[in-house]
Amino acid sequence: MRIKNIISELIIFILILVWAYTFASKIFDFDTFNRQIKGAYLLSAGGAVLPYVLQAVHLGIVIMLLNKNWRRLGLLTSLSVMILYTAYLIYILKFAPSIPCSCIAVFKGMNWNDQLYFNFIALAINSIGLITFFSLRRAPHDSVQTTYNLTNNQQG
Repeated sequence: MRIKNIISELIIFILILVWAYTFASKIFDFDTFNRQIKGAYLLSAGGAVLPYVLQAVHLGIVIMLLNKNWRRLGLLTSLSVMILYTAYLIYILKFAPSIPCSCIAVFKGMNWNDQLYFNFIALAINSIGLITFFSLRRAPHDSVQTTYNLTNNQQG
């Protein structure tokens, strides 16, 4: 197995663990999660539906990453959601009048700064995963194109 395949599979595995853990931890304590979202700065505008939407997104990302045919979409969705979460964290830490609940934290006991660092690491991992995934997808096409060009140049 090529090193890019190993890196890609490892990154997919890490992202699945992160999103599955996030989903499970919020589901097992959904009442607290729901209450925290409703009381959170800016998130309370999402009303009663936002906790369910967030959980559906987390589960959807896990499903997309598990299915090899949907991995590209899963990686893109994961990156997009992580960017939104990170932007929210930055906004809260730099501009919000007060720091609300810790409901966005992946692991209990993480403060907002810890979560921001975690998100930056997850963003880097997700970005490397996307780059690796797309380079794996292009490699066979590029090698076929190169072989085709060499064959045509030798005939001409």
